[in-house]
Amino acid sequence: MKITVFNGSPKGKKSNTHRIVNPLLEGAIQAGAQTEEIFLAEYNINHCYGCFSCWTKTPGKCVINDDMSNLINLFFESDYVGMATPVYGLFMTSILKKFNERLLPTATPHIHKNEDGSCYHEERMHYPRFFMIANAGFPGEHNFDLFKAYMASQNPVLEVYQNSGGVLEEEDWPDENVKKRINEFYDALRKAGKEMVTNGQVSENIIKTIHAELISDDEFMAGVNQHWDEEIAKGV
Repeated sequence: MKITVFNGSPKGKKSNTHRIVNPLLEGAIQAGAQTEEIFLAEYNINHCYGCFSCWTKTPGKCVINDDMSNLINLFFESDYVGMATPVYGLFMTSILKKFNERLLPTATPHIHKNEDGSCYHEERMHYPRFFMIANAGFPGEHNFDLFKAYMASQNPVLEVYQNSGGVLEEEDWPDENVKKRINEFYDALRKAGKEMVTNGQVSENIIKTIHAELISDDEFMAGVNQHWDEEIAKGV
């Protein structure tokens, strides 16, 4: 089994998004999967021209000569594909959005309609199963509403939405309760990776642990606001 994660964080391996992806893939490896995390910021990916040549002149192939052709091959070689991103403007980064737009050659121009009234383009080849990882650097109840709407028609095997992701940057939290919750979060991600490989789904109790609060909104806001007050003072 092949699992590939396309990470859209501009910080790449230094990102909190990677800190979430890493234990998930560790669990998948322990269950026997082959895994790869692609840091899209390291690749040359241009914007889609909207020319539809990949549907007409060169079916299934984009006319743009960049890294996307190899990434699309990797996409189709995978049994599971994860989209991972920090939250920028309440949605994915432009890096990951650009990657998703350039997947247009994977579909045909022919349109079909679901029973619920939604329409879609047929797949040119069989798609892998999807999962989503999104990490917000701030608290709040509605940070992932757009992601949930986006994934609603994708039949995802897993969705990981984590608020206040900045807490993951600390290697050794002084607050033992927060440190304990972070370790439980990472352990749950490893178990989720294993279950994806062995069962093709993730149990509800693991999903519940993944989405448990790492730090309270008030505690996070107090720490962050103090940090930025100190940084602003340094710049005066």
